[in-house]
Amino acid sequence: MLNALEAFNPDIILIEGPPDAEALIPLVLNAEMHPPVALLVHQPKQLELASFFPFAEFSPEWQAMRYGLENRAPVRFMDLPMSLAFPMRELNTGAAAQVEKKQESRDPFGEIARLAGYSDPERWWDALVERQGEGGIFPVILELMSALREGNLLPESRETLLREAFMRQRIREAQKEQYQKIAVVCGAWHTPALAVEQFSASADAALLKGLKKVKTEATWIPWSFDRLAAQSGYSAGVVAPAWYRVLWETTRTAEEPVSNPVARWLTQVAHLLREKDLTVSPAHVIEAVRLAEGLATLRRTTLPGIEELREAAVAVLCGGSEKPLELIDRQLVTGEVLGAVPATLPQPPLKSDFEAQARSCRLAKNTQEKTLELDLRQEAQLKKSRLLHRLQLLGVPWGRVSEVGAGKQGGFHEHWQIKWLPDYEIRLIEAGTWGNTVEEAATHKASRRTRDSEDLPELTQVLGIALKADLPVLVPAILSKISAISALAKDTLMLADSVLPLAEVLRYGSARKMNLNTVEQLLDQIVPRVCLQLPAACTAVAEDVAGEIARKILSVNRALGILRATAHEAAWQKTLGQISDAQGVSPLLAGLAARLLFDKGLRTATQTGDAMHYHLSHAQAPAEAAQWIEGFLYGSGLLLLHQQELWQTLDRWVREMPDEHFIELLPLLRRSFSRFPDPERQKMLDLVKSGGQPKSAAVSATDWDSARAEGVLALTKKIFGTPASG
Repeated sequence: MLNALEAFNPDIILIEGPPDAEALIPLVLNAEMHPPVALLVHQPKQLELASFFPFAEFSPEWQAMRYGLENRAPVRFMDLPMSLAFPMRELNTGAAAQVEKKQESRDPFGEIARLAGYSDPERWWDALVERQGEGGIFPVILELMSALREGNLLPESRETLLREAFMRQRIREAQKEQYQKIAVVCGAWHTPALAVEQFSASADAALLKGLKKVKTEATWIPWSFDRLAAQSGYSAGVVAPAWYRVLWETTRTAEEPVSNPVARWLTQVAHLLREKDLTVSPAHVIEAVRLAEGLATLRRTTLPGIEELREAAVAVLCGGSEKPLELIDRQLVTGEVLGAVPATLPQPPLKSDFEAQARSCRLAKNTQEKTLELDLRQEAQLKKSRLLHRLQLLGVPWGRVSEVGAGKQGGFHEHWQIKWLPDYEIRLIEAGTWGNTVEEAATHKASRRTRDSEDLPELTQVLGIALKADLPVLVPAILSKISAISALAKDTLMLADSVLPLAEVLRYGSARKMNLNTVEQLLDQIVPRVCLQLPAACTAVAEDVAGEIARKILSVNRALGILRATAHEAAWQKTLGQISDAQGVSPLLAGLAARLLFDKGLRTATQTGDAMHYHLSHAQAPAEAAQWIEGFLYGSGLLLLHQQELWQTLDRWVREMPDEHFIELLPLLRRSFSRFPDPERQKMLDLVKSGGQPKSAAVSATDWDSARAEGVLALTKKIFGTPASG
């Protein structure tokens, strides 16, 4: 396209884009502007009415803007302004919307692509148009589009007709201003409709007359390659942005060290695979280039496309394995690239508030994952926690909470894994529909989520985040909704799911100086019902359902451990006893309950050994016995190492099992033992080798290192203040 512009040397350039943002075009040459970026046009009084217009460095519109600005040619946007389009979007509902949707669903490009042997119209366009690089392609495209539109059975949508009428009006305006050489950069589909001499100016004016107009604002925002990609949902027709960037960078100049885009891209793949400790030599890259070019020749294209490149990478660089493809696609097909805009640009209010808070909290937007340890007793660190939790409510998970280490006691500590992703910039812009500050937007979005949800676990989760985000205004409505749903809930397992989030709210409440009497009252209502109804829910259930129930039992057990509520502990112990001993209970759940009772000191080793002996006896089906073992050993196998009686019972059961039963149960047993840490499994193996007796730790005289012992002894004497000669 640049070659065509240089050959044509236009007096003015008209680009398919929103005239609302025309004043922002000069910023394209700003030194701080780094694509991919997007124009955001929105209605300030109704923020959900917003549209994004993304551009990459290789986008024709972007290059046309740069060319015009650098060559002092006026550059204008010519599409229907969003100030006129937004009101139509609001009105386009019901039957009219269905008609529009049907009209938009037609895909003439898809039909042409299929006839040409391509499964994807984007790949057809790439092969037949983008890769040819010839200026003479434009008349051919115009002829093709004219034929497609003439043969199209469905009429154009009203919005398309309005857009094209406005485009023609903009062309006429340029002609009236005495511009002779007018260059138009637009989507190929519109080209036949822009021959202004074939359309009546008065008819276009009549079509556009009476359209409602609203106020709009526009700004540049950072965009990302994954958002540019067609599969992201904000399609700009760019299937492989990272590849197109390589193609653009290598074809615009011959001064690159590697000017062959195919060789350059496959070299990048080789570097990426080497970073993952995969062996790739220069010879592999050479062969991959030859294969990609050979495939392109067979498919009659002048240059390999992303399909040929991926096939060559898999066959040669990956040794036929498709496993690395996900990594290659993410980094070198789509690309993890985030654009940047000048800091002086006016930003949406929410984005400005977020940036100010991030600076205040000294949180840097790092794309590498980082661990953040917070002590909530310190105001500065509590402030960081609030911001991260509010962002979670907004759907911007900058951080995720991780387990606090054993050395950190009390509820005053939070550990976060934080990592900034390019996608979050756009999510923040989108979240601006909920409010102008992070606090306001999080409050409104959580309020809507509370209003719309009937799911008890989800509501308890929202309650926990809202409290940690210091949004107390939300609490009464959430608690009221939880109370109403829990009072009528008949699903025991749903009630069980809500216990841990509520317990964690209480756990962190003291660190945030909250009044949580209502939460305590809710737990006093829910926990007794769970204890009463859970044994019945564990009876006559399928194996996969039993696994889900096991996780809920562990969740409730953990919650009661957090609460340390003696009032509920007795009822919970009784419930575990019933699950452990009742007939018809899933063996997996019975084994888990037996383990929890032993861990709590409510069952002795002898009583637990009797239960194991019963469930592993010949009277029980081998599959049920294996499930009981899986439940009993859930989480840790140290119990078997320290309780000889239990180990011997299990050992006897395995030894006496017929070979055919052992082979049948081996996958289940392997699953049970594979969950243990490697050191535990090694100790079990040593125990088996020693015939069930712990190995002696005796040290022979030849193992004794006197020199090292003297050094340790001297240091020990120094620590205790003992004379060296003592």
